[in-house]
Amino acid sequence: MGAVLRRASPYDAPAAARLILEAAPSLAVILHDGGVAERTAAAAFRTERSVFGYRFALLADGDAGPVGLVVAYPGRLHASLKLGTGGALAGGGGTRHVGDLVRRGRILDRLLPSVGNDCLYVSVLAIDSGHRRQGIGTALMDRVVSGAERLGLAVALDVGVEDEPARRLYEGMGFRIRQVSRTTSLDRRLLPTKGLARMELRRGVQGP
Repeated sequence: MGAVLRRASPYDAPAAARLILEAAPSLAVILHDGGVAERTAAAAFRTERSVFGYRFALLADGDAGPVGLVVAYPGRLHASLKLGTGGALAGGGGTRHVGDLVRRGRILDRLLPSVGNDCLYVSVLAIDSGHRRQGIGTALMDRVVSGAERLGLAVALDVGVEDEPARRLYEGMGFRIRQVSRTTSLDRRLLPTKGLARMELRRGVQGP
């Protein structure tokens, strides 16, 4: 892997926004305009209390800047970070997109199981399309797992049910599927996935 891992800062927002949209393409679907989508994702990244926030982010730098991103935060913060994320996305996307953003949020609330206080939750893992299959995603996740083990926490994340490469990556690290939620045809207008699978890694951490 040629990339160097480092903690993120608010100044990384433009590059991080492009990576966030790789991991959360539904934002671009809702916001329609690529420039608006990037500005909105950047606003969420700069917001400290956000599920996309820089304070929980680790970047992988290549020769020309960030090529990978992981965001992982303690499950006990999940409810408050969701609120902050909604505000950041609504502010960045503008009033005409608020309705669709709210509907997307409701779909996610229905699909996603709660995040336990005993978990570190991975909200984003994204690798630039030109730098995949180089071990960057594995290196970022290894760092997250190591940090969780030091804290005595499990690691949880959600992956699209149709995303077999991602699922195989996580299964190879020891993650196991705990729950699967399916989307409806109406859901998929705002959230382009057939469903989400909650996966967890519990090394020495007892399940709920």
